[in-house]
Amino acid sequence: MDILPVTLPETVFENDYIIATYYYKSQQGIDVYEKAKSFAIGQTLGTWLPVPGITDEMKIKYGGKVTAIYDIPPIELANDEDTLAGHIIQIAFPDKNFPPNFPMLFTTLLGNDVSTSAQVKLIDIKFSKNYLSYFRGPRLGKDGIYKYLGIEKRRPLILNMIKPCIGFDAKTGADLFYSVALGKIDFIKDDELLGDTQYSSILDRVKFYTRAAMKAYEATGFLTKYCVNITDSPEKIIENAQKAQEAGAGALMVNFIAAGMSTLKTLSENKSINIPVFGHYASAGAMVESPYCGISSNLLLGKLARIAGADACLFSSPYSTYPILKRRYLQIADALTLNLENIKSTMPIIGGGVHPNSAIKITKDLGKEIILASGGAIFGHPHGPTKGALAMSRIAEALGNDSDIGSVIQEEGNESLKLALELWK
Repeated sequence: MDILPVTLPETVFENDYIIATYYYKSQQGIDVYEKAKSFAIGQTLGTWLPVPGITDEMKIKYGGKVTAIYDIPPIELANDEDTLAGHIIQIAFPDKNFPPNFPMLFTTLLGNDVSTSAQVKLIDIKFSKNYLSYFRGPRLGKDGIYKYLGIEKRRPLILNMIKPCIGFDAKTGADLFYSVALGKIDFIKDDELLGDTQYSSILDRVKFYTRAAMKAYEATGFLTKYCVNITDSPEKIIENAQKAQEAGAGALMVNFIAAGMSTLKTLSENKSINIPVFGHYASAGAMVESPYCGISSNLLLGKLARIAGADACLFSSPYSTYPILKRRYLQIADALTLNLENIKSTMPIIGGGVHPNSAIKITKDLGKEIILASGGAIFGHPHGPTKGALAMSRIAEALGNDSDIGSVIQEEGNESLKLALELWK
């Protein structure tokens, strides 16, 4: 009996298989059924040309299997072939083909044939319970971040990124930090462009910024946490994290697309690290923006960032200048927060053009348990960064209390919030 690389989904969906879903653009003269079978073989046992040595046992235990092909639109008649826009192809990969790590996962699902003979976009992965059990996910997660901050009544958290992005020493950065911390916001982070530079090292920044945080705390009674960018080569990131934590950093940030998903996983699973780990999506555009190849944003920045261990993950909203689809941003948030076996929820961080008006929209979309990342609206506020920060912290408080915004802006001391709401529509 010939062992075909095809099966019905019921035989694999609850077993030890990963189900990968791809979009494949229709190409004239290509038999998509044969292409899908060839793809399943090429991603597992063989190559474009049949080779000796493949046994029936290997096909059963280790071969990829096509579980579904959906035409777009779902045509039935041969005369309608010219209306096809593409196909959704699902392939089951046995768990035993690769260990639970990201390099081999990506190689299996996005390497080999994907690199040489099939232009497809990976749009989703359904992990088996067995495979998912090997990943710890976030150490703190959404609930743990609130506990870490000592916040019982849930509200949006405010995260500021220091502007300008680079080009200043740690002492100058500390002055900028202090001016924002006086506005009682939860986190202040480095811009993703600022790493461990000669003119502003990680340890210098932690030293001076935490002093600025304490100085602001003495003035306001509110302690802002410093989130330091530790992005580096893999062998240095753990060292950077440990040194930053020992020096008093309040959170860590990694540009996890550029640094690698495995680097984020290694960091999140390191037992010596007990402060939040934030994942930044810088460089993701190169992987997600093509509709025909790469990987979907809700998978990369949602499900994968979560199982890699990000306590919070930053991505953009449709209210920024980045033209992300609203449903995609909603899907990223869903992937970060909906039930996923043993994996804790990752807290969504929304960045890009975040000001009081967009904060209202984002909270309406995603709920209160989010982090709003605001840069320009704080440092670019006409009343200065302290007032800009106060405007953001006040809107977060109001949203957490379900307060009427019109009434809030009439209260004494909220003039900067009122101005921001009028200025940035």
